[in-house]
Amino acid sequence: MPTPKLTLRRPPPTVRPSALAILLFASLLGACGTPPPLPTLVPTVAGEATGQPGTPAPQLPQPTLPPPAVSPTPTPVPVELVVCQTEEPLSLYLYGDATAARAGILEALYDGPIDIVNYEPRPVILEDLPSLANGRLRVTAVTVQPGDRVVDAITLQVVQLAEGVRLAQVDGSLITYTGEAPAQAAQVSAEFTLLPGLLWSDNQPLTADDSRFSFEAAAYYDTPTSKFVTDRTLAYEVVDRLTLRWTGLPGWRDREAGRRFWSPLPRHLFDGVNPSELKANPDANERPLGWGPFVLEAWEKGDRLTLVRNPNYFRAGEGLPRVDRVVFRFGLTAEQILAELRAGRCDIGPAAVGWGAYLEQIQAEPAAFAPQYAPDLAFEHLDFGIQPALDYRRAAGLDLFQDARVRQAIAACLDRQALVDELLGGAGEVPAAYLPRSHPLFAAGQAAEQPFDPARGRQLLAEAGWSDADGDGVRERAGQRLALEYATGPESSPFRQQLAQRLGDQLRRNCGVDVRLKWYPIDDPGAGLYAPWPAGPLFGRKFDLASFPWRAGLEPPCELYLTSAIPDDLNPAGANDLGYSNPAFDAACERALRTLDPAERQAAHAEAQAIFTRDLPSLPLFFRYVAGVARPEVAGYALEPAARSDLANLELISRP
Repeated sequence: MPTPKLTLRRPPPTVRPSALAILLFASLLGACGTPPPLPTLVPTVAGEATGQPGTPAPQLPQPTLPPPAVSPTPTPVPVELVVCQTEEPLSLYLYGDATAARAGILEALYDGPIDIVNYEPRPVILEDLPSLANGRLRVTAVTVQPGDRVVDAITLQVVQLAEGVRLAQVDGSLITYTGEAPAQAAQVSAEFTLLPGLLWSDNQPLTADDSRFSFEAAAYYDTPTSKFVTDRTLAYEVVDRLTLRWTGLPGWRDREAGRRFWSPLPRHLFDGVNPSELKANPDANERPLGWGPFVLEAWEKGDRLTLVRNPNYFRAGEGLPRVDRVVFRFGLTAEQILAELRAGRCDIGPAAVGWGAYLEQIQAEPAAFAPQYAPDLAFEHLDFGIQPALDYRRAAGLDLFQDARVRQAIAACLDRQALVDELLGGAGEVPAAYLPRSHPLFAAGQAAEQPFDPARGRQLLAEAGWSDADGDGVRERAGQRLALEYATGPESSPFRQQLAQRLGDQLRRNCGVDVRLKWYPIDDPGAGLYAPWPAGPLFGRKFDLASFPWRAGLEPPCELYLTSAIPDDLNPAGANDLGYSNPAFDAACERALRTLDPAERQAAHAEAQAIFTRDLPSLPLFFRYVAGVARPEVAGYALEPAARSDLANLELISRP
């Protein structure tokens, strides 16, 4: 059957005044609202008598007076903020290219709909976020039958209910389906209500149906987005004009259900357009409507994009945004952006530029640059091969790292702060666990610290039977040298070269551990550093020591270290390359990941961190800091660690 031809329905054109015209109109309104008092210049001689009754007074000539002087009202100069960046986006379509180049622009066009502040989601255009406390988040028991679509609670895969499928229950426990119908499973739902009075930038109402339309576009097979959530969604339905309800498939206790709100797309503009056509639609890609603090005025490809104040912004009554125009300039190198900042022709160089190599220069010029820092979500860590694959051979013994004293000794022998200072210019953090100390779920006081203490490291190694009897600088035990292979890559990376060299030097100098580098490519799916089980050195569990970055998130990534995540023949996609297994850690982590109660979640994560940092199956080396640069006179620019962009609060940024 041929696909019917679909036409774009756009509302009648509206004249959109420029920002300058709006300001001029406002100044005229101000002048007309309270007129100045008129001067009293009426001549008093016009009504006087001449001394002859009945004789009209002679008409004297009126004096010619100059018109009253009126002071002209100065036209305010629009306040402009200039953001300079290296890359230019290919598209502004909500589900277009996901590059960092467009992140700040989308913050200008769309405020929220949910922001991340201090690692916690905050509603922007919603009345509240669903929670168990406010009753908008619900977990109910539903009956499922063989063949029903459910989510396996362990693998999180969408499957048809059959014998052996694990089903999550309302109380957080799991059952394994035996094949006897029916069965019970937990089902999570969440309700979202938009703030009243929201408008698109073309003055049309923003409704719940716009979010439903966005969900339809995101779920469409041809839309280039992850389908993980949409595939596990049973329904996303409009309840009323401002309210939607999301319902997950049975068996999925989705801990992020309170954020399952799809950022709206204007159905009134695209209704009837096939989602596959939106990827190339000029209105979606180059002239998107939004509800945020700014609207698109012009996009000069290859040079700049200009946005002006949105008169329909729902926070306009608060005096927001605080500037009238925002200009994004493209195609500049980091050196050029620094020069433009120094000259005052740029106000902000966002974090996406990548300022790591320039921090010393930036910090040396406080009159020109005001850098801002925040922990990155990526953390570098040193992994110990606790439980290697059966076919792996290690000269120092396969059980070497099963002794916690050896792992703790390695940690004590490493000066991680020196690594931060030498490799990151001091812009980093030495963590205790697998999340930054500023994270609200960091277990301060419970996570065990691992300070730099070479004397303690040498003592622990001696207790484990490793000593330098022959005085050659390397420890031995039972005739075996403490020589370890360090897996890393790629060899072409200067950063990897420097990190490997410093780690090896410190371990040899401080504690007599001989480190031998073994380089791997990262782009070889069959034998590269990150190749899956059983081929790769990491996830094939064929290494002694290894370092690479993991990425944390809003949730502490304890699932990386679960026993169920150990890669093997039955679980080739497992992430626990260490082979670490501790039932107490598993129980605490799984409880944290399954509960929807915030207090229980925090307590369980704290317990998991306490166990992890005591066992130390992996040593977190450092969290990098990301940096953004602004002119000193710019106010309100601040980096939020887990935000989509360092311009997430663009409406609050101001300059003189």
